[in-house]
Amino acid sequence: MTNHAIFSRQIVTPQGVLSGHVRVANGAIAAIDPASQANDGAVDCGDDLLIPGLVDIHTDNLEKHYQPRPGARWDSLGAALAHDGQCIMAGITTVFDSLSLHGRKDGLDRKEALAPMIAAMDQAGAEGLLRAEHLLHLRCEITNPELLGLVEPHLDNPRLKLLSVMDHTPGQRQTADLNRFKDRLEKAGTAKEEVASMLATETDWRDPSVGPKNRETIVALAQEFGIALMSHDDATIEHVNESHQDGCVAAEFPVSLDAAKRARELGLLNVMGGPNFVRGASHSGNLSARACAAEDLLDILSSDYVPLSMIRAAFMLAEAPFNWPIQRAIDTVAKNPAHVCGLTDRGEIKVGQRADMVRVYLSPTRWPIVRAVWREGQAVG
Repeated sequence: MTNHAIFSRQIVTPQGVLSGHVRVANGAIAAIDPASQANDGAVDCGDDLLIPGLVDIHTDNLEKHYQPRPGARWDSLGAALAHDGQCIMAGITTVFDSLSLHGRKDGLDRKEALAPMIAAMDQAGAEGLLRAEHLLHLRCEITNPELLGLVEPHLDNPRLKLLSVMDHTPGQRQTADLNRFKDRLEKAGTAKEEVASMLATETDWRDPSVGPKNRETIVALAQEFGIALMSHDDATIEHVNESHQDGCVAAEFPVSLDAAKRARELGLLNVMGGPNFVRGASHSGNLSARACAAEDLLDILSSDYVPLSMIRAAFMLAEAPFNWPIQRAIDTVAKNPAHVCGLTDRGEIKVGQRADMVRVYLSPTRWPIVRAVWREGQAVG
């Protein structure tokens, strides 16, 4: 259906919640007409909420489908399709596939996996197999001696819309407490050899001496190609000051409340993980997303490693003890992540925006259940 209408008594708009029809024409929202009942021919969502499609700027989910078990590699196109389906089921209509240029995980050599995962998603998009729009976020581990060789082949990929600079050298930022880091890896069943490799300051894929130059180069590439840039795991005020100086638009997963406060002072948006918020704590023992929200410092939620966490966390923000207006809560998973990456054509239900929308039933247990998804006006879930 190119031109049609969707009715809901709970349309979440920038001005608040209203009852009416969202009229769609040529993939965009053409009008929002107040009404108490659905007109003939309109898709009738009744009392279910109608919210904008979610925008996920950081997810490791594709990698999990590419290698669903340690050492078990899956077909790359099949992984792309499974990842896409999971995103749609979670109400995510725009997803930045966030691929790490950083060593190994559960036996997966990320250097070897990078090109096949990108190629599979490119192929799926070219063949019209995807339901969500998939963009690319390259997570640039600045201590990787081979970093630039991994980034440069993809700089002309039109899906590349986000770069982030990060440093996972053991003993600082996210892994400041080495004993806790080691304990977490061992409890997760990580092989002893991989634990030793991840705890080592220098390996074949980590050399701290190349970090400053690599960071400088990634910052320059972001500016040259007009790609949004984020920092990752800033722990101190000095880290955030450097990120601001480098032109970062957001602080992704700040490790401390001091870093999150400084980011806000400098105009960077704070990105936290949905699983962190839903669980009530960071799995690595760092800053809680709920604590960030309680201090009014939370701007964006990403799925990180659980796609369904975004919509759940957003609705939790609209309940006690936070009690955010629903439109503000939804902004954390739609408008804010879209706009910080320059995607100003989506993220809100208002005239002129892309008709990316999600029908949500709020269950008695307060779990938001996705019942239907539209991308550019077309039903995709």
